[in-house]
Amino acid sequence: MKNIFETLELLKEQIAPLKENELIGLEDALGRILACDLYAKKNLPSFDNAALDGYAFNYADINEPLRIKGTILAGNKTLYELGKNECYKIMTGALMPKNADTILMLEEENLENGKLVIKTKPKQFNAFRFKGEEQKMGELLLKKGQKLNASMLTLLAAQGIYKIKVVRKPRIAIFSSGDELKEPWEECDEKSIYNANALGVSALLNGCDLSYLGIIKDEMSEVKKALQDSNFDLIITSGGASVGEADFMDKVLKELEFKKLFDGIKARPAKPTKLYEKDEKLILILPGNPMAAFLSCFIFAKKIVDLLGGNLEETSKIKAFMGQDLKLKVGRNNLILGNLKGNHFIPFNDNKFGSAMILPLVKSEFLFISEEGQAQITKGEEMQIIRL
Repeated sequence: MKNIFETLELLKEQIAPLKENELIGLEDALGRILACDLYAKKNLPSFDNAALDGYAFNYADINEPLRIKGTILAGNKTLYELGKNECYKIMTGALMPKNADTILMLEEENLENGKLVIKTKPKQFNAFRFKGEEQKMGELLLKKGQKLNASMLTLLAAQGIYKIKVVRKPRIAIFSSGDELKEPWEECDEKSIYNANALGVSALLNGCDLSYLGIIKDEMSEVKKALQDSNFDLIITSGGASVGEADFMDKVLKELEFKKLFDGIKARPAKPTKLYEKDEKLILILPGNPMAAFLSCFIFAKKIVDLLGGNLEETSKIKAFMGQDLKLKVGRNNLILGNLKGNHFIPFNDNKFGSAMILPLVKSEFLFISEEGQAQITKGEEMQIIRL
């Protein structure tokens, strides 16, 4: 049995990105993963232009009164030319005239006898945006495997790159097992339990191609039917992963000829988590208890989905300092929920909770994962935490 960090490395080794791509427009591309490198189609800027409203002139004439030849507006494609001791009034984004290399901002304007006299001298090349200074045609814009955000989409739009290849979204099925479960919209007596896990898992994987299969009865035929569905890249179920129930799920998956990639995690409270694989199809079995299921999904299911989707980015971590002394049990990763007070991490309820609880998740914004051999964390110790 491996710890969390070893298991995450195993996932990187075992799970390859989906081979299928799709062509989409930019309006549908936010959060998607690029399937190929993209290169600049044009220079940015595509022509020399003014960075602000002012006067375009040749720096060699800075000490002379300058005759104002006219005004150049943004969008005017005519290339004007300066002679000796001449300037043009120019607007932001307008094409720079030939022989001009500097702009005096409009607020510094000083006119004498109808000519521009420069008293507050700017540096040479002030407010001159050179063709290709930001990006040159043919240069790499974005790399394969990058997750597209709003700024990246802005860059692509500025290049006129509208249709792009992205990795197909993984198709994911979610179900829960257990005869004691009821859906939140159903009537539930005191001896039954509402199915909290499925909606929590769906929310954590929001943005994926999700299908909810409902509650599957604890019958071999029903579970077998759900697990062998070939329409999905990943099937996630909660329950049936603990020691007492293991024979049931193992028997079904052995009959279906799935192999184990991992069987349990040295962690609290995500220990009863298992992953099976067959013909590039994955089945992740989460613990039945809500907190354990939620955290296991947060750590493992999201990573699996990222790897399938070609997302190579690592989970971002936040530097903090421990807000109190805390003893830990060694031989496992301890999942510690808490909040930040300033830059100090305060564990929720001194890290006392049960794996069936939900409120600690609601009342905590951050997660710390201890090392397997870590016996304690001392107050003031530097640490890396993850935002939930």
